[in-house]
Amino acid sequence: MRRKKERIVLEDVLVSDYAAEGKSLARVDGKVVFIENTIPGDIVDVQLSKNKADWAEGFPLRMKQKSTSRIDAFCSHFGVCGGCSWQTLPYNLQLQYKQQQVVDNLTRIGKVQLPPIAPIVGCSETVGYRNKMEYTFSTMRYIPREEFIELKESGKLEEESKKGGAGLHAKGFFDKVVDIDICYLQAEPTNKIRHFVSEYVRKNNLSFYDIKAHTGWMRNVMIRIATTGEVMVNIVIAREDKAQREDLLQKLVDNFPEITTLLYTINGKKNDSIYDLEPIVWKGEGFIMEKLEDFKFKISPKSFFQTNTKQAERLYQ
Repeated sequence: MRRKKERIVLEDVLVSDYAAEGKSLARVDGKVVFIENTIPGDIVDVQLSKNKADWAEGFPLRMKQKSTSRIDAFCSHFGVCGGCSWQTLPYNLQLQYKQQQVVDNLTRIGKVQLPPIAPIVGCSETVGYRNKMEYTFSTMRYIPREEFIELKESGKLEEESKKGGAGLHAKGFFDKVVDIDICYLQAEPTNKIRHFVSEYVRKNNLSFYDIKAHTGWMRNVMIRIATTGEVMVNIVIAREDKAQREDLLQKLVDNFPEITTLLYTINGKKNDSIYDLEPIVWKGEGFIMEKLEDFKFKISPKSFFQTNTKQAERLYQ
């Protein structure tokens, strides 16, 4: 019989600094403890998930005292969704900690001697700034702990789990997706298009993709929005179903006239990469145009382009 792991809880831990990957850190008895969903100044009881000789990882079990810097997250999915890490920290402090990370990595790890560094130039917009989003449609919806307990007690857990999720991967999970209501990373019509595709699949008794069993139909939806007003959508399905595929694409055209180019990609592989596949144009030219000052960029579904257009423009300036 396997021994049950000891549940270790550290009490009244003062979070002292930020770490990589959106985590914070504290120092307890000479050991560095990385803690998720906290910011410097928080005092928490921490349950350890990993405990090594000189470092540990954990999550806040109880919030004893909130940092004076803490603000309310504006997204209802914050904390479980992997899309954002620092919504509870004011933007000016996010920039400060990000710059410190860069300096620390270069000087402490890389042993690079640096000249004085100018402050990071922040973005004027902290929501709706991304020009590209990729949403995953998975049979495995991430269910937060509190909801999980309620569903299990009511006997509805299996039923709810089968509904799947359309959105972004849950933090730390490759196979579970947060069923997102509103994502603030990209401007509309991003949420309207994602909801439309999700509802279409469910109403027509189709299926989201099962990343473990490699079954199902709807895999991903990629949306690009340019400052020129052009909108690109690429629908990624796991196998060809001509009648359903054509019906979905035509309904997208009819309901979203703002889509200037619509494509679809058939991905029967086990991974989500489409760079070795050929997207097929259903409407438009198969690309959108972006403009940064006097420069024009032709962007296809597989193009790399800085995801924050306004910050890219500042780089060119």
